Amino acid sequence: MYIYKRIMQFVVVLILVPAYSFGQSIHFVAHTNSPEATAYNNSHKIAPKYGEFINDTIYVVFQSVDSVYFVFTTDRGNSWSPRIPVCEGRFPAFDACALGFRHVAWQSFDNDIYYDCLDDWSPPLNVSESSTPSSLPDLVVEPSNVAHITWVENVDDRDQIYYRSVTNGMLDDTIRISGYGSNLATYDHPSISIFAPNNRIYVVWDCLDSLCYSPFQIHLRYTEDNIWSPTRVWTHHLPMRHPSIDYSHGQPQDTLSFCYEDSTTGTMQATFYGGNGGGYATQGYSTYPVVSTVGTTWSYLFWQDDSAGDENIFYDLYYFNTGWNHGGMNFQESIRFPSACGAYAVWTQGDSIPYSVYFGDFGYPIGIQEDRQMTTRHLIARPNPFSYQTDISYSIPEVIDSQRSTAINMEIYDSMGRSVRSFAVLPSDISHQASVKWFGDDRAGNKLPAGVYWLRISKKNQISMLKVVKVD
Repeated sequence: MYIYKRIMQFVVVLILVPAYSFGQSIHFVAHTNSPEATAYNNSHKIAPKYGEFINDTIYVVFQSVDSVYFVFTTDRGNSWSPRIPVCEGRFPAFDACALGFRHVAWQSFDNDIYYDCLDDWSPPLNVSESSTPSSLPDLVVEPSNVAHITWVENVDDRDQIYYRSVTNGMLDDTIRISGYGSNLATYDHPSISIFAPNNRIYVVWDCLDSLCYSPFQIHLRYTEDNIWSPTRVWTHHLPMRHPSIDYSHGQPQDTLSFCYEDSTTGTMQATFYGGNGGGYATQGYSTYPVVSTVGTTWSYLFWQDDSAGDENIFYDLYYFNTGWNHGGMNFQESIRFPSACGAYAVWTQGDSIPYSVYFGDFGYPIGIQEDRQMTTRHLIARPNPFSYQTDISYSIPEVIDSQRSTAINMEIYDSMGRSVRSFAVLPSDISHQASVKWFGDDRAGNKLPAGVYWLRISKKNQISMLKVVKVD
């Protein structure tokens, strides 16, 4: 196994969001030798930087025959980096945490589940640590930088769903979260995400229980304060399978939503639960659905459709003021296995080697006017490293919008991603400078230990981060 490590250079991210209606902006991402480069729908392949839905920097993982690859864009998909090999393996899952760290889980060719943070020097961790085959991982990372991973593991010839978290590079206990049903029940396709309120970690998966009158089932559980809820169950005597949970990341006002294949009406439909618009059932033969909802306003539902004998991707985009908007890709070759986060989606395309990974920006249905006039140029801490005091300065060369007097939030995090200190500073109307003295203390005035700290400054969707080192 070979691992390519890069420490992320934290840079200022300026979000420029144009005003536009629902529409497609499709771009080529990378070539691959795998016809299932973005399979399967239960694991998430795409995430924007910092976990913000509206962002110019977007990360994607996919597989080829030999390896898992990572690519990124800094201009909202118009151009992409060369593909970067991450590890030997397949079926990767990806997330980017609030500190900007990039996290990957994947299935090795030895059928173990591995996890790695691409922004530290630690080696990959064997999460499953099992002698039995493990597959189909998914992960989500909460703001405190704790990674939550779920996967399928074969136990006594039955597939079970397992869960494990990683805190500051240390593996926590392994927990089997499936088990509702008879002794012949088997479980598959787990998908994981985080939702407000309380940053609950939800896992959804499918179940086939041949001893049950309604053998096809969708199961759901969540954990809060390390306590797991009872299993919630949806059942039917016709197939229900391939669930995928919304990649919400616990954004304010976002509530539980997930989708799955549902044939209870006689045809295979992509149906989703929760979200906006009251849920929606597609027409035709719909498989491998994914859904992403944003606040109480937008929902994006993508699925693979095989009704015409070939593979295509269709979508339904919901905005509360206009209802559902239906569309399809209509390429002259097969496209399959969508993965989505907000208005962004990726999929696999092509009928022969080399296959392609494509990206689509499907747009937010109204103009979102951010503080486009504010441009950040300088974020400096002097001295750095420091022992007693450091002076932090933040420069805004021009502030010409109506919020020129709005305070800017400064937050300091420790190496585990916990907020230890915060400031609210008001830029000068003349120099547009914000500055603060930090004495290496926490909110209570207690001196913090030596170590690495991260300074995060934000104003709406603009974020700047700086590494600060405190020494004895």
